[in-house]
Amino acid sequence: MRTGIAVLLLAVTISGCAPSAVHISQHDPDNLRPTACEQAWTRARQSERLQKDQPDSQAQAWVQAARECPARLDEATVHAAQALATSQSGQADRRTATLRLVQAAQRLDPLAKALPTELADQAITSEDRSGFELSVLAARKTDAAWMLTLADAHTTAAQILVGQAKHDPRQGVYPTTDLLAHPDECTDPANGIQAPTPALIEMDTARTLLAVGRKLNGSSGTIRTDASQNAKSRQEATSALVDMIVAHLSMAMNLGYPATSSALLQAPKH
Repeated sequence: MRTGIAVLLLAVTISGCAPSAVHISQHDPDNLRPTACEQAWTRARQSERLQKDQPDSQAQAWVQAARECPARLDEATVHAAQALATSQSGQADRRTATLRLVQAAQRLDPLAKALPTELADQAITSEDRSGFELSVLAARKTDAAWMLTLADAHTTAAQILVGQAKHDPRQGVYPTTDLLAHPDECTDPANGIQAPTPALIEMDTARTLLAVGRKLNGSSGTIRTDASQNAKSRQEATSALVDMIVAHLSMAMNLGYPATSSALLQAPKH
């Protein structure tokens, strides 16, 4: 009997000393948990392997990676546009790409509120110039309704961005000598690639917005906006910028700009 009691007391003592099986510490002293950027990037990479036949899903995964990883904005937006380009060819998909740009342009108000004057001027002027140049090219063609729609999207983007600006940098009319000398195809001065002129116009606009994004990118790896803005406003501004860049890049590819990463990510010549 005494032996049984001793065994029982020992069992109770051991049970009392054992740590709880359901307690999980949430403390991460070594900061080993993946960041939001790392998680988004991993999901985007996985989508390339697991969703090969779903380019739209791949594109959305890379768009999210671009939103979470401002320091890798160029790479993520290029991957997103490349995914869209795999399902874009012909007139029907050109309409889809154009619609994407039109919709992205109409959602730029959060970005307009976030941009400091210098960067706002760059974005506004680029969109306004591109709209003007596409309008000039459209006037020389007989079947260019799609190009006029595209030009209007650029003009709309500039109009929305200027709505929050301290002044209006738009010129309305821009030099056309080079444009009229090469209305169909021209050389990209950034890398020497030959591309259709409308495609290069889109690519130039995308590059300007990428430059704006890089300058907004703070050392902490997040979009640096006005201090008075809350987290939601910053997130909305980031999303608007990413969506517009991807729309310009995918439109450029649809119009004939090479979709290879080496062409799209190549550093401009100096």
